[in-house]
Amino acid sequence: MKQFLSEPQQALVVLWWNGLQNENGRPAGPFAMLTHGDRAQLRRCALPDDVLLLSSLHRLAQALQKADGPAVPLSALALAAGVLSHVTDHIPGKDFARALGSKNGTDRPCMSELRFQQLQTCRDEVAFFRQARRAVDLLGGTTDVGRLANDLLNWVHEYRQPDPALPPAQRLKLRWATLYYQAALPESADEQARQPS
Repeated sequence: MKQFLSEPQQALVVLWWNGLQNENGRPAGPFAMLTHGDRAQLRRCALPDDVLLLSSLHRLAQALQKADGPAVPLSALALAAGVLSHVTDHIPGKDFARALGSKNGTDRPCMSELRFQQLQTCRDEVAFFRQARRAVDLLGGTTDVGRLANDLLNWVHEYRQPDPALPPAQRLKLRWATLYYQAALPESADEQARQPS
């Protein structure tokens, strides 16, 4: 799977996200001017195109351009920023798709298989934007911000530039499905037998 954000760029996305939270005073650095109001504006955006009109997105885009890493299309970054504004708690290492399949104290995945399939098969960016925001909300707003940003940019790239030559193992959809089902499915026949039918 392609890395759309370098490690320094992912760290910048996390800094930007922290600036939006504005809970522990003003962050230092390129995002010191962000406020809770910027986060509220992002969360109210119904479409990725709405995000394109916000200064908080352009601050992130400028910082990413200066960082060491690949160029990020602004419209793809808008989709990612709109979804990331719904994250309330950054947990390093918490994988988005695996968390959607985790059971969280119940015998059912956090996101039902049907909803997960709908997320995986979105036919356009607006539908994906809405489904991804719902998925973040189902997780209680907790995930790894940098990893999710990279995954969202990967989804946009695969949607806009489908590459039939790309091996399935390198596609985001397969990685997400693998992680989701590893967490959602029973590990053994004994565990499956214990579950009520």
